[in-house]
Amino acid sequence: MPTHAQSAAPHVSPAPVVAGWTVTRSTVGLAPYGLVCSDLPRYKGKPAVPRGTRISGVLITTPLNLSAGNIVLERSCIQPTSVGQGLPVLATTNYNTMKVTTGRVIIRDSEIDGSKLRAKAAAQSTAFIGVADLARNYIHGLGSGIGLMNTGTSLDAVIERNYVTRLVAWGDPATTGNHSDAFTIRDFSAAKRSDRKLDVKNNRFDCRSGNDTGALFLQTYSGPIDNVLIEGNLLEGNNYQLQLNKMNSPYSNIRAVNNRMTGTGYGPLSIQGGEGFTQFARNYIFNPTAADKAGNSVAQ
Repeated sequence: MPTHAQSAAPHVSPAPVVAGWTVTRSTVGLAPYGLVCSDLPRYKGKPAVPRGTRISGVLITTPLNLSAGNIVLERSCIQPTSVGQGLPVLATTNYNTMKVTTGRVIIRDSEIDGSKLRAKAAAQSTAFIGVADLARNYIHGLGSGIGLMNTGTSLDAVIERNYVTRLVAWGDPATTGNHSDAFTIRDFSAAKRSDRKLDVKNNRFDCRSGNDTGALFLQTYSGPIDNVLIEGNLLEGNNYQLQLNKMNSPYSNIRAVNNRMTGTGYGPLSIQGGEGFTQFARNYIFNPTAADKAGNSVAQ
């Protein structure tokens, strides 16, 4: 169950400047390159992106199917004007065939913005679902941010220095309304590759749409989750900031090290089922005035 100590935090060594609590909208996405969505030329390629494609410096107004793999998407604005009900803006699953990519996909230095969608469509959509490396992206205006689901059995993934914020809600979450996750993992199996790994590092995940599941939510909904490192992240918002939930499959080797949680909503941490974190160390309540932003310690 959620818990955190009330005693003063011990001395901690300074974290690297890349930690998630240093992330702002000006340090990720298009801003470091002096770019804005409205100034970019329109993407003229296909919604089903061919294998081996590199997309750079464009405005994209439709969802993209990235399941062909070996794709790089960078320095672009993904600002859809429509999206299929409940479907993501970017995906590495082909939802017509349910084929999952077997080739690496990289999404970096981009903005994913749901502000051009109708309220219900935006709330029911997620910026990304699948398996990919995502780095330094600014994601806002959607119901959920990044979802690792339908991840296959072979590809590693790195989720680093992304900022997910300003999520939106629609309806009653107890009935037909959406549920918001800033970042979620629903499967990541190492059954066929024991050294497979997923690193979630130095991100800022903010979940406060009003229909909140949480900032960082691990749930074995669609398969096992193995070999995950959660390090250097700032987790903000309502419900619980960090959740680990055994549902339909087991989880193993889940580590959380040197993260900051705001302690808002129901609190910093919830563990439901399973053995909990293999390693849980140097995690603290976020204190903006403390050294390294480390307030009271959080224990599992």
